[in-house]
Amino acid sequence: MFRYLWRHKAFSVVLLVFFGIGLYLQPIAAWIGLALLLFLRLTKVHSFLLIYDLTDRAALTHVRTLATKRTHMLSPDEYGNVSEEGWDKHLATFIKKTLLPEFQRKKVEHLLAKDPKRYVARLRTRIDRIIDRHQPAEPTVELDDAMTGREFELYCREVLQEAGWRAALTPGSGDQGADIIAEKDDCRVVIQCKFYNGTVGNKAVQEAYAAAAFQDAHYAVVVTNSVFTKSAHQLAHKNGVLLMHHTDLPRLELIVTSGESSR
Repeated sequence: MFRYLWRHKAFSVVLLVFFGIGLYLQPIAAWIGLALLLFLRLTKVHSFLLIYDLTDRAALTHVRTLATKRTHMLSPDEYGNVSEEGWDKHLATFIKKTLLPEFQRKKVEHLLAKDPKRYVARLRTRIDRIIDRHQPAEPTVELDDAMTGREFELYCREVLQEAGWRAALTPGSGDQGADIIAEKDDCRVVIQCKFYNGTVGNKAVQEAYAAAAFQDAHYAVVVTNSVFTKSAHQLAHKNGVLLMHHTDLPRLELIVTSGESSR
């Protein structure tokens, strides 16, 4: 109970003032404060606060994986369409398998049963807000639709450097398909950049896979301003190559450390 008083500091200050006044001037104020505490404890307010607190804690614990999943599931498909269905299903599974056991342990799960759609929607909103608060800052460099392939590589390098990576362009020959080699801590990533008007296919996936092996990299990535073909997605999944839109680059660390192999 007192955990909520700490989290809601303004309310806590009011209660402390009531108790202080009660001790020195008006005993009735202390009783009012005590009544408020009992109200929290004996009504649904306390239980709902507990549900929200457990949701926030679980979302913060898994925020890196949740952020990566949301990025993957809300990314455009090979036709440029974005569907929220996959992300909604993933959140429903997260609530069922991760949150519900905690609610049951605290004996508050019955509150959700009365209006499950309403309260599950609220929990999803809270989880999305927590992910938003922990997303990396947007890059200051901007993409120019008229840039060349090499300029796109420079753009990607700048975004990675802003995100804290040591990123270097390869010479362009003898790199076995690598355009950028990015390193952070003990992680080494080979990145192939594709600035296309059309879709990116299997060849880019094959080249990135070969480049990662040649450069002894932990991860192979293909990044584009466009979208990937269905077969490229399938091949990337099979070979553990990450397929990314350029807007994902600030979240590269989240993506590679979450255990995801490809989109």
